[in-house]
Amino acid sequence: MAIRYTALILLLLLAVISDRRTYKIKNSLHGVFILIGVGLELWQNGLKGGSIAVVAMIIPILILFPLFALRMLGAGDIKLFASIGAIMGSGFVLNAMVYSFLSGGLMALLLMILRKNGRERLRHLIAYMKTCFLTLSLQPYTDFNDKSDGAKFRFSYAIACGCAAVIVLG
Repeated sequence: MAIRYTALILLLLLAVISDRRTYKIKNSLHGVFILIGVGLELWQNGLKGGSIAVVAMIIPILILFPLFALRMLGAGDIKLFASIGAIMGSGFVLNAMVYSFLSGGLMALLLMILRKNGRERLRHLIAYMKTCFLTLSLQPYTDFNDKSDGAKFRFSYAIACGCAAVIVLG
């Protein structure tokens, strides 16, 4: 388990640094850690372990794809969860997803308080829901390329906090 925790911490550290610098998490980073996770499972548990790692990698992609399609979550964040799944397994990544979204909600609330834009963000949410309801279609929630609208933050921070919560709370 020490190897897995070391790989997880290194992955999260590199992802946060990359996200901080560029608002993106490079595919090469995900690829390396997915290979590490699958490789560890193959080494420790053979082909069955390898297939378990692949399933643990696919679960977050399937669950979170709708949030990506609606532009509520970036592809890099979903791939980060997939990498975590490959390294730590499906139970860990599912718990990490729950704690990450709770952490993200707290971070968003704190940012709205600090930026003093809570009313603006609530109006945007209501307008979004109204548009979806009136047009009977799902629209992208936000433009990821527009970093100036006061609505975005680096979700890798919340993912790191979510993983820390899973480790601490066991």
